[in-house]
Amino acid sequence: MTPLGLKNAGLGSRGSGKPSGPRAPARAPRGCHGHLPGDGPRTKMAEEKDREGTEAIVAEFHKKIKDAFEVFDHETNNTVDVREIGTIIRSLGCCPTEGELHDFIAEVEEEEPTGYIRYEKFLPVMTRVLLERKYRPIAEDVLLRAFEVLDPAKRGILTKEELVKYMTEEGEPFSQEEMEEMLSAAIDPESNSINYKDYITMMVIDEN
Repeated sequence: MTPLGLKNAGLGSRGSGKPSGPRAPARAPRGCHGHLPGDGPRTKMAEEKDREGTEAIVAEFHKKIKDAFEVFDHETNNTVDVREIGTIIRSLGCCPTEGELHDFIAEVEEEEPTGYIRYEKFLPVMTRVLLERKYRPIAEDVLLRAFEVLDPAKRGILTKEELVKYMTEEGEPFSQEEMEEMLSAAIDPESNSINYKDYITMMVIDEN
C-alpha cells in the first residue's frame, strides 16, 4: 500500500470505529466528539473554573460600563445622547475609528433612531467589545507617553489651550464635535486644565 493509502486507511478506520492497531485508541476519542476515560469530571471542573473567571471579568466590565454611562446620563433615565457614545467608548480605554464607531452606533440604536441610546442596548454590545478587546484598547503606558510628549516640563498637567492647540494642529485633526466631547470629559472646569495621569487612570480598563 502506498503511503497515501496508509494515511487514508488510518483515517477511514477511525471514522468507522474499527481499531486499526494499537495506535487507534489514542487517536480516536480526544480528536472526535468524545473524551478519554476519566476526562469527564476534570473537563467539567475546568469548564466551571473558566466560566467563573469569565463571569468575574464580565461583572467588572459591567460596573465600568455602568459608571461610564451614568456620567453622560444627564436625565438619569438610562439613556444618553447618541453624540456621547464615542466619548463613553473612549473613556473605557477603546479607540474606535470613525467607521467602527458608526457601526457600533448602528448596532445599539433603535430601529427608528431617536437620537438617544438606551443603557440596556449599549451594555451587551460594549461588554462584547471589551471581552474581545476590539477597537485596540490603549495601554496606560502608551497613553502616558503620548501626553508626556505634549508636556516636556513633566508638570503632569496640560491647560485647555495646550490640548486644543494639539488637537487642531497635530496629526489627524479632531472634528469640533470630537474636541468638545474630549474636553468636556477631560478638562477640570475649576483649573481649566487636565491632570492627565488621573485622566489616564480613569480611562484605562484593568484587564488583569
